[in-house]
Amino acid sequence: MALSIVIPTLNEETYLGPLLESLAGESGDLAVEVIVVDASLNDLTTEVARRYSERLAMTITKSPTADIGTQRNIGAALARYEYLLFLDADVVLGPQVIQRCLRRLEPRELCMVSVRHRPDRSNAGIRATLLLIYLLILLARLFGYPVTNGDFMMTNKRTYRALDGFKEGFLLGEDTDFGIRARGMGARHSIEWRSYVTASSRRLSVVPAPRLAFIWAAAYLRVVRGKGPVGKRANDLRYPYGKWSVRPH
Repeated sequence: MALSIVIPTLNEETYLGPLLESLAGESGDLAVEVIVVDASLNDLTTEVARRYSERLAMTITKSPTADIGTQRNIGAALARYEYLLFLDADVVLGPQVIQRCLRRLEPRELCMVSVRHRPDRSNAGIRATLLLIYLLILLARLFGYPVTNGDFMMTNKRTYRALDGFKEGFLLGEDTDFGIRARGMGARHSIEWRSYVTASSRRLSVVPAPRLAFIWAAAYLRVVRGKGPVGKRANDLRYPYGKWSVRPH
């Protein structure tokens, strides 16, 4: 099997290195290419990516706009392999996550795979918020509207092409929109519960956990109601993409 990994970035020079380090250690004998699609106004993020060019098959390209759907589509257009993995730049892969998820995919069927999300720090408020979010995720699956988190979304080119890629113009919710449209076309959506990504909690240092959960839920409900992006940044919801400047703990 071979895998193309697309990572949209915007001012991610602090966080991209740990992700690439985990990819280098996780890929093993698997044929993997990494495509970084950067929208930063400086070269700090791409400089970090270049440091891994000897350990990973690396393609670095620039996006004309800081739009995560656009960036993912640019990366997918450059992908050489049949299987696609879309990652956020501020996560670190758990053990065996790629191999386990690839076993759930078939090249000739419409399908997607997600994993658990684990924060890099925890307290009672974060744990309670995360528990609530997972209960809502399970409820959404029961009603046929799966939550597909863009921090780890694995699929294949058949699914991507059937959907004509990601809708562009979303600041938040383009991943859920992709998943709901895929489910509407009969795609199989699996969650690999044994696997996880550890995600940065930097957002929780800027926005309180209940407020962040509300923002995510509002974006999800907007997508479920079929309200896509109308005009630039229509569903902003005060979500500062590319402005999470808090350093890791």
